[in-house]
Amino acid sequence: MSKKPKEKIYTQEECLKKAAKIRKMMKLFSKKNRKSAGKELFLNTDEGKVRVLAYNLENESKLPLFVNIHGGGFILGSPEMDDPYMMNVALNANVKIINVDYSLAPEAPFPKGVNECYAVVKYAQNNPQEFGINPQKIAVGGHSAGGNFSAAIGLKNAQTRELNIKGLILDYPPLDVYTDPFAKPNGKGMFAKMGRLFNACYCFNREETKNPLISPVYASKEQLKGFPPTLIITAGKDLLCSEAETFRDMLKDANIDVTHKRFESSPHGFTLSQRPDAKEAWQMMIDFLKRQLA
Repeated sequence: MSKKPKEKIYTQEECLKKAAKIRKMMKLFSKKNRKSAGKELFLNTDEGKVRVLAYNLENESKLPLFVNIHGGGFILGSPEMDDPYMMNVALNANVKIINVDYSLAPEAPFPKGVNECYAVVKYAQNNPQEFGINPQKIAVGGHSAGGNFSAAIGLKNAQTRELNIKGLILDYPPLDVYTDPFAKPNGKGMFAKMGRLFNACYCFNREETKNPLISPVYASKEQLKGFPPTLIITAGKDLLCSEAETFRDMLKDANIDVTHKRFESSPHGFTLSQRPDAKEAWQMMIDFLKRQLA
């Protein structure tokens, strides 16, 4: 039995250096010059100017809105990651989509990114004519770190009641940023090691990560009241699987409508692929949006 590596405490300076190094390395493998299917917009929100990619705006009908939030461990990524899938969702779920380019940690740690995403939803709801949307029919969803942000938006809105969110999609989300990734089921190898860094970059104060807006599994039953119907997708080979399913049970215990499927043989990030299980998961998301925004 392998021994769990001693927990590493990253300083803010180490986070900045390591994040920069990882981004530089990722840039070498990124696809270049791919034209986005979305229209680039800059929205003047409560959190300042936020870049988004918008889809299906040319449709003249007043449609529901889906706000998509990309993954990347809080420190990587852009809306272009999810761009290849957005028009399929827009056309088949009959929605318009805003795909958010939020500020990344560690330069912009909690709560900047999630506040920007919340502000984008609020901006769209308050300016429906700009997008041609029905402001009473909005869904929010995200993948990996974007799923964390989506859950946080659901928790925040359960208290403020500002947003007309009819459904949330949490696609293999990290919902426990406090627990050491090596202490989680399947917590081993490079993914657990990267998880330690991602968590440290998102919030420099370890104890603060018990905040439910950072780690939704620490939310109380009372805080979950008013949470919208939720689709949770988990991957059986993902160290984040257990915490997302714990959150599923918490929502059910609070009498929240939850749809869940575990893709048993799938790894983290599987929906950003052409695998058969990815196609099935995206169809689940489309069906959920059609159901909740009907």
